[in-house]
Amino acid sequence: MTQESTHADAHGSAGPGRDTGLYLVFTVTAALVAAAAAGLSLVLAIAPWAMFMGWIAYFTRRPSAAEGLRTYVCVVIGLTLGAISTITVNLLAPALGAFALPLVVFATGSVVIATRGLRLLNNLLGYFIGLVTFFAAHLEPTLTAVSELAGATGLGSCAGWVAQIIESRTRRAVQT
Repeated sequence: MTQESTHADAHGSAGPGRDTGLYLVFTVTAALVAAAAAGLSLVLAIAPWAMFMGWIAYFTRRPSAAEGLRTYVCVVIGLTLGAISTITVNLLAPALGAFALPLVVFATGSVVIATRGLRLLNNLLGYFIGLVTFFAAHLEPTLTAVSELAGATGLGSCAGWVAQIIESRTRRAVQT
């Protein structure tokens, strides 16, 4: 099986020989789950863009609850590293000036890239999505900020899982 056919099988591609109706059902279902998650984000006063960072992270690996959880942990570690990096740059900037940022980026990047050797928590994209989410939020580097962003990305990861599980169960029901 080629990588393209594996991706198509995992995500409901409507290529030749595929059921176009089922493809449309999966598309609408995912869109409805995304809309519900975005609405819930607003109700919970969570930035929808941050929620969608969790959704994106969920789909960086073959979708499953176990992979989704491992990826979410990588995202939260990335958020934490973002806060620590911000604090470190602020502490080093008076002494190192403009060199503080590249030094901290080198150190943080080295830590993240080294995680590729870990057995379970080796999703580099998850770590970088966490880092980017923290920096894009422009929040103070506090435990509260990390917790809020972890909640937002957690909601997105759960929404991605819900969309995937609905599709997976529907596929099994149709195939039997």
